[in-house]
Amino acid sequence: FNVPKIVTDDMQIFLGLITDLFPKIEVIRKRNENFEETIRQVTTELGLQPEENFILKVVQVDELLAVRHCVMLVGLAGTGKSQIWKALAKTYNALGKKCIYADLDPKAVTNDELFGYINPATREWKDGLFSSIMRDMASSPGNDPKWIVLDGDIDPTWIESLNTVMDDNKVLTLASNERITLKPNMRLLFEIQDLKQATPATVSRAGILYVNPSDLGWNPFVQSWLERREDQAERTALAMLFERYVNPCLDALHSGRFKSLPVDNMSMIQTLCRLLE
Repeated sequence: FNVPKIVTDDMQIFLGLITDLFPKIEVIRKRNENFEETIRQVTTELGLQPEENFILKVVQVDELLAVRHCVMLVGLAGTGKSQIWKALAKTYNALGKKCIYADLDPKAVTNDELFGYINPATREWKDGLFSSIMRDMASSPGNDPKWIVLDGDIDPTWIESLNTVMDDNKVLTLASNERITLKPNMRLLFEIQDLKQATPATVSRAGILYVNPSDLGWNPFVQSWLERREDQAERTALAMLFERYVNPCLDALHSGRFKSLPVDNMSMIQTLCRLLE
């Protein structure tokens, strides 16, 4: 349960500590082969590469959602956070569960527009974006999975309003004194870059999945992009050129010999593909 939240550099240290505490004991990860095969099929249908690390991350999100009603996907832009939960949602649909989700950026609107407010002049209640989505999902019948995906950096101005939803109460209390309950089949997903602005109380209420930049790298994105090229000869030539020149160029950029703005590798690879188009 603790493995998903550990960064790559700390993984060997953590496993070493476990080995020291429980010597000569090797615990094999429980696997559902049918579920993983469905994820592979769905990943291919989405035009993505069914890498083992990607399949593992999707399975880990499913395991976290089974024990937590709030899950945070943490990682840099371009590491595949959105595709992980979208692949899981489509996998549920393929298995007969109609997964319903609504994604929004909490930083794109004000706190009042997110949770609602009372007009000081007319004393009328103006419903918020999040409260409206949560109320609609809570009132809709059925036991199929329902997710509210908050895709934006954590900010104390709005995350603190969700404390009662994230803890065991699972209730959103609005300024109008309305209380909306998070049903057992509803989940909150946070898609964020880091936890710098999150308090320990917020972090302790959620399950954490850290998506390391090295888990997938840039190669799956390039492979998916090459598969959309129509000319086979062009695909072969581009694949060879990417293999030969991209890593040396990235190493040179990160060597410190050149002055450049801090841009992550995936953004540079995406820009390169757009230029080649």
